[in-house]
Amino acid sequence: MIKVRILDRCEFCDGEAYLFVSEDVDANGDTFDRYRPCEMCHGSGNRVKWVGLRELSDLMERFIALEPDYLELARDKPVSQYQDSRDSAGI
Repeated sequence: MIKVRILDRCEFCDGEAYLFVSEDVDANGDTFDRYRPCEMCHGSGNRVKWVGLRELSDLMERFIALEPDYLELARDKPVSQYQDSRDSAGI
């Protein structure tokens, strides 16, 4: 079976790359948060994932479905802010 290596969001840190450790106090008495890099993704927020070709094609189809239809957007006439505000005000 052929597999492809992709980068996916790290599920341990939810793509944030750093995890909260504790609250600390500095020399002035102000509190601040301490963070450390995620050990699973090494502070990148991404994890390597191996997927089969069928799953890769499903992922690509879902990604393409999220893109807007640029040809349809090009046919629409631009609306000025003035015109838009008058329309929304009901004038």
